[in-house]
Parts: sequence; C-alpha cells; structure tokens
Amino acid sequence: MIKRSLILIMCLLCGVFTMAQTDEVWSFSGKVVDAKTRKALSHVSVTDRSVGTVTNEDGEFTLKLKAAPTAVSFSCLGYRTQRLTAAECKALEAEGKAVQMHASSVVLSEIVVKGVDKPRELVEQAIDRIEANYPNVPNLLRGFYRETTQKRNRFISVAEGVVDVYKSPYFKMDWRDGVAILKGRRLLSQRKSDTLAVKLQGGPVLPVQLDVVKERDILLNKEELDNYHFSYKGVKQAGDRLSYVIEITPAYIVDYPLYNGRLYIDQETLAFTKIELELDMSNEEKATSSILRKKPVGLRFTPHEMSINIDYKTDDGVTRINYIRNVIRFRCDWKRKLFKSNFTITSEMVVTDRKEGDNVRPIKVRDTFNRRDNFYDKVVFFNDPGFWGDENIIEPTEDLLDGIEKIKQRLK
Repeated sequence: MIKRSLILIMCLLCGVFTMAQTDEVWSFSGKVVDAKTRKALSHVSVTDRSVGTVTNEDGEFTLKLKAAPTAVSFSCLGYRTQRLTAAECKALEAEGKAVQMHASSVVLSEIVVKGVDKPRELVEQAIDRIEANYPNVPNLLRGFYRETTQKRNRFISVAEGVVDVYKSPYFKMDWRDGVAILKGRRLLSQRKSDTLAVKLQGGPVLPVQLDVVKERDILLNKEELDNYHFSYKGVKQAGDRLSYVIEITPAYIVDYPLYNGRLYIDQETLAFTKIELELDMSNEEKATSSILRKKPVGLRFTPHEMSINIDYKTDDGVTRINYIRNVIRFRCDWKRKLFKSNFTITSEMVVTDRKEGDNVRPIKVRDTFNRRDNFYDKVVFFNDPGFWGDENIIEPTEDLLDGIEKIKQRLK
C-alpha cells in the first residue's frame, strides 16, 4: 500500500476559471539554444503575450494556442529577446532546427558606468514603486505545477497539475489570495526504503507564499532590509531591457535564518524583474526550523540547500509573476542506523495564462488548496499520455522521463 507520509514539498497556486477548449489548437514544439555555443537554455520564457510556458532543463518546450499567433517571444536573462512569426515557428519545427538566442552585449550608459553608490536606497526606491509597477486589479492566473523527489540521483516521486492562482492587487495584503487544483496526476515508487515520513514547507501555494514582491514580510520591508549588506554588481540584460543587479548578504545574527541572494531591478521602471535567494545554512537548527514542518521521533534531518528563484514578466507596462522554482536538498538518517540518504525536492510553476480586472473573483474557500495538505494526496494516479490535452505545461526532461519509466516498471 502506498504510504502517504512521503517527503513532498508544496509550492504553488490555485483558483478556478474556465478556459474555453477548442478543437483546433496551434502548437509549436522545439528547443532553445545559445546561438554561439549551441548549449541548451533552460527556463526561457516562451510566450504569445499572456499565454506561455518555459523551457525545461534540456531547453525543450511546447506552446499551445487557440489560434496562430502574430509572434512568439523568447526571453531569458542575459540574452536578447527573440521573436518569431507563426510561419517561422512552423518552418523551424518542420526542419527540426532549434531556436537560437544571442547573448546580449550591454552598452553601458554613463549613469550605469558610474554604478550605484547606495544600493540599499535603490532597493527602497524599487519598493516604493511596487504599487505603480505591479497589478492594481485582481489577477486569476492559470499555471502548471510540478514537484519531484529524488533519492540521491533516482526519482522516487512525481506529482504535477494545472492550478489557478488568485492574487489581489499588489498594494494590499488579502487573505483570499490562494490556489486551486484543476487537475493533476502522481507517480510514486513503492519501495519501502523510498518512503520518508517528513513534511516540508511549500507546495502548490508557492506563488502565493514566496512572491516576495507582494509578500513583503519575507524581505522587502525596512525591518528586514536592516539585517542585510547590499552591494552593486553591475547590470544584466533581460530581454530588451537592462536591470541593475544588487547582491544581498546577512549583516547580523538574528533569531531566524536570513538569505544570500540577488535582486534584479529594471533600470528604467525600477520594477523587480528577477529575485534569486538561498537560505543561509550557517546555523543548521535555524535553517531546519524554516524548512521542516514535521518528522518522526528518531529521524535526523540535515538541510543542505533551500533556494528560491522568481522571474517576473512585464507586459503593457505591468510586471507580473511568471515563473517560480524552489529547490530543497537535505539528508535524512535514523539514529542507530548506519546508512544516510540524500534527497532533493524540486517544485516549480509557470504561469500559462491569466485573467485580470475588477470582475475577477477570488477562489471559493471550499476549492482553495489547504496549506497543511499534501499536493500528492489531491491528484490521481499517473497514466494516460494525453492527460494534459490543450493545457500548456513544462515539458519533462529526458532524465525525468527515464525516472518515470523506471518507477512504472517497478510498479508492474
């Protein structure tokens, strides 16, 4: 019998809005590479305005639209935005050629050459601009969520789903922000040694809990900023725009773990465009309290890494959350037992569509994902290759596909 007390991390979103399904779907599958090195590019945003996806670790993607687009855009930090017409997309697909992106050559203006003398002040200015730069009306986001658990290098569980996420305007906090699961599936190794009775923070509520621009209690408030050193690290090109790069490191010892990270701030609008954070692991007890929710007596839990990466995308002057990824690495071992096991839990969500406006309503309480629940327990068994239909998803990587097949073979 499959044990439900398995290590899983919950990270993302939910809601319930109905997207009309069409019989005819325009789709484009391919791979994105660096034009010079031919190296696959991961986490590239592939979008037709509001509808999109991201490339996987192998640089692969599939984009599904209700009609042929005017253009498909490919954007990635450090690269110039690439735009292709529908005809160009189909030509590349037919020839089996990859989409090539060119690394950006940043031409520094005089103000950039001088750098930023007071990076803390720049961050504070960006915080003051949140109300102007981010949605000021409710948003209902459709997203694809996936969480995987690996024991050493072997996949032992996979769970993925389509979710809706309700987010109120960014200038106010709202308890109704939440996630709803529309459909999902799961696969779990039945080896007794692969089960582990620990629960970690996270899950499908990731875009609600860890959207640090909206949930400012995490980092972007004066009290928290006082705990950090700030340093200016130059500029990076994100698509067609330049972003200041501000590095943060802990300045003091406090009662909870702080972060090391980088904040990317648009040079023109001062919107946060990307945030990369890693939990400070120098104090194991504090790091554990931030990650671990529950464990059995006698089990030793040793955290190694907890990282958060958030990408925001700007459309028509409004910056919105686009992709979020959370990785937790840790070791578990039982007292009086010789063997130790290393685990990695990866959770990620990409926004694939959205609705916004004052007529957008919050997700009903009865449909909202409970943060105490496991995403794994809310979805069905993993089968049916056509399960996703017209939904945009993050394509599985080759190693994930291989891991899925190995689990299926063991289940047989």
